[in-house]
Amino acid sequence: MATNRPNHGRTVLADSGKLIATMNQRGITVEQLAQRAGCSVGTVNNLLVGKAVYRNTLAAIAEALDVSLAVLLSQTKGQASAGTVHEYLISEVLTDWIVASNGLRFQICRLRHLELDRQARGKRFDLRDLSTDEEQRCKTWIKRHPNVCSAIGNHPNIARNITAFHDPIESFYWVIDEWIEGETLARTLRSGKLSRSHAKSLIADIAHGLAALHGQEIVCRELSPSSILIHQPEGRAILTEFELAKLIDRGPTVSTDDWPADPYRAGEADSDDVDTRADIYSWGRIAIHVLAGELPPPGQERAFCESLSLPEPLTELIASATAFLRSDRPNSVAEVIRRLGLVDYER
Repeated sequence: MATNRPNHGRTVLADSGKLIATMNQRGITVEQLAQRAGCSVGTVNNLLVGKAVYRNTLAAIAEALDVSLAVLLSQTKGQASAGTVHEYLISEVLTDWIVASNGLRFQICRLRHLELDRQARGKRFDLRDLSTDEEQRCKTWIKRHPNVCSAIGNHPNIARNITAFHDPIESFYWVIDEWIEGETLARTLRSGKLSRSHAKSLIADIAHGLAALHGQEIVCRELSPSSILIHQPEGRAILTEFELAKLIDRGPTVSTDDWPADPYRAGEADSDDVDTRADIYSWGRIAIHVLAGELPPPGQERAFCESLSLPEPLTELIASATAFLRSDRPNSVAEVIRRLGLVDYER
């Protein structure tokens, strides 16, 4: 005998004060509202005491009251943490809305699977108020991340994607990755200077992640500390946020109009004429920040490394990696890795 599967659609909270006021204004009782909305009296009572319901249920109640859904939605901070999307509970919203270089707005959330003892890292992209053409264009950009992850497969320095889907109820597009316990490299750097041994392992990890991407002819273009996660407790670097990545010789990836300034990005990264050396530049800028705890202005990397008394081979590598002209940079990240292996940090 077939059984009905539970509806794990998006749940929301109503503003009970507005709901009561609207019911009083319309002269509608709880029983009448339940009948008009096609729900139970218990559902209406749950809303009145601040409990969450499925969004389509609240939409039916709003229609029965002849008001827009927005009028009844609660604006309480942290509301999203009580919601569900597909088979995941949104257990925590980790960031405010972030605007990417190409204008995409997203939040990062901690998710918990409703059936399995498993967490996930979810990015929800806001596609509300977009035209149909704009929405389709944004979906193409967003799908770049899961496509890149799929091309790489299982790699210790690359994020692993689980799924991606559009939530038509909320007009969010979700990208779900495996949960990584830890924080971004950007946050780690803000908390203080790293030990030399950890810094050494991090810059090697980042280079190996880039090698995996470049092996599939993928260029990050916008590698920065905010797109690198530090897995705890081992301290391993994991590259993520591939929405702006470019597949070499397969056309432009995303629009690069009016990209904001980024102290880690190569000058040529926002053009179609970009290759793996753009990522090598970013690697060099990140490496010096990781090793020194601060970031010098572009063009001053060599003098800055010399002031730190870094091993000369490492100074030479970072200085060449961050050269303004890409022809002066190492030809491949494999060369970077080889030269890193020759550095004697004890001298």
